[in-house]
Amino acid sequence: MLLPREQSPWNCGYFLGAIALRALQALPEHRGDLQSLQNRMGALIHREVSSTQVVVAAAWLYLLGAIEMDEDGMVRSCG
Repeated sequence: MLLPREQSPWNCGYFLGAIALRALQALPEHRGDLQSLQNRMGALIHREVSSTQVVVAAAWLYLLGAIEMDEDGMVRSCG
């Protein structure tokens, strides 16, 4: 859910997407695999981030056109 009412805001798509974009900006060449993205997201918010949360964030950002997968299978920021 993008804007949960009963859940913590730490789990909403908007928040996870914003953290994922910040994490990508901190990675070399603004690109990385999902594991490095997960690690960087966790470091930014000082919490463990699950692989499901990373996939939700990546899917949301992909639908918005904010990220793409390059020819090496790495997630890359479009902006």
